Amino acid sequence: MYVQQTVSILFLLRKDKMTNDGKCPISARLTIDGLVEQISTGLKVRLSDWDSANKKVKDSDPDHKTSNKKLRQIETDLERLVDLIQAKDEVATPKKVMTAYKAPVKATRAKQEKDKNEAFSRAIDETVSHYLDFAHRYEKAHEDGKIPPALLEARLSDEKEDLAKKIIKLAAEGKVMFDDTTWEKTLVMAINEHLLNFMEIAFSGHRSPNTLEKMWGRKKRYIEFLEYRYETSDIPLSRMQYKFMDELLKYNMTQQGIIENSAMKYVQILKGILSRAMSLGWLSANIFDQFHCSYTDPYTDWLTMEEMLDLIATDFGEKHINVVKDIFVFQSFTGLSYAELRKLGPDDLIRGVDRKLWISKDRQKTGGDETLPMLSTALNILEKYKNHPISLRRRKCLPVPCNVDYNRKLKVIMSAKGYKVNLRSHKARYFFANVVMFDNGVNLKTIAATLGQKTTRSTEKYVKANKSNISRTMSRIEDALYGSQGILAITKGKLKKY
Repeated sequence: MYVQQTVSILFLLRKDKMTNDGKCPISARLTIDGLVEQISTGLKVRLSDWDSANKKVKDSDPDHKTSNKKLRQIETDLERLVDLIQAKDEVATPKKVMTAYKAPVKATRAKQEKDKNEAFSRAIDETVSHYLDFAHRYEKAHEDGKIPPALLEARLSDEKEDLAKKIIKLAAEGKVMFDDTTWEKTLVMAINEHLLNFMEIAFSGHRSPNTLEKMWGRKKRYIEFLEYRYETSDIPLSRMQYKFMDELLKYNMTQQGIIENSAMKYVQILKGILSRAMSLGWLSANIFDQFHCSYTDPYTDWLTMEEMLDLIATDFGEKHINVVKDIFVFQSFTGLSYAELRKLGPDDLIRGVDRKLWISKDRQKTGGDETLPMLSTALNILEKYKNHPISLRRRKCLPVPCNVDYNRKLKVIMSAKGYKVNLRSHKARYFFANVVMFDNGVNLKTIAATLGQKTTRSTEKYVKANKSNISRTMSRIEDALYGSQGILAITKGKLKKY
């Protein structure tokens, strides 16, 4: 049971013990719930060089930097010992803390801890790198339902078994450090614990390796920041100050050139890691809980219905550009994400109770149930490419190129048509949510269901109610575009998986 205690640490001058050269010893006074203990810091300073208000050595002292650094370290050490004794005995007393502080410093153990932390961090990096490389090769070998050659399958199976042993060994090594209450916990250790935990879950198939790769990249950025701002590769959790997050945010925006929303994401993720560290008992409180992570809605745009109709009618004269155009149009009238578009196969197409064709699948990103109406425009494109060589070879509905090639060709289309909209694959989902759905009177809850989003909060980021007045012309366009499959008729009532 945790007992809240009042703790105070002050640095005072012992004027009664002034030396012949006019210097006074500096003492550290620890007060816990009214009980007091005092020890010497080993430092001396002249009365004129002591800042009694801020309890530190003034700049007028030639050794003020070294002296103040030692005072801060003593304060940090005492606070850490208070936390350790509270964790062990529930209640700390000044005598227990000072006894522990005055005990001979175990320099050997401190060095061992540091060396083990660094070795463990390197082992985490190596294993994550190995796992990500394996996951990529495994996915490629089994892409589109392919059955790899027996020799390759056996090799991948052996490698997976070796990886499992590595991860189990890492978890056992980590447990020794993580569960030891006397082991000084550091920022990188907290990041590694979070990373290892996620890798174990991802290896079991319950999380995406892509997310793990992003987390690993953030770890590298945090360490780069520590080296830039504090000239160290790690820092004890007990020495982290509130301004750390401000500095991290500024570093990402000024030194890394990251937009504010992305820079804020680094702060938000780190807050979560430190909250996890607190739940593990590594911190008595997360001082960064009060740091507000803001988010500015970015400007988003999409094609108008007139621009989309013009795009549909355009022949670019190059087969590969026309293929990308058709795929983008299909995506715009189904709302599929790129990953879902590329993986869309015949098994994802079903007949509803209305006897019309629907797309029914689980979203890769959220796991949400996604049931999408097939409008005539999308149906025509599906029919056009069902016998395309790439579609047949991959056993998919459409010959979707890789993401880089897809977006590159969309840039070519954007340039050729003179669009102000920066075309990329995700703009198709904005078009679907706003022009196809919202501008036709479909409510947010239904739009969320068709996009596979779990809550309308995510959908609100897609839908901009005042974006366009295209709904005034939809009644004129709808019959020519959809025939008897009007979007309102298709989505009327509660969507369900058939």
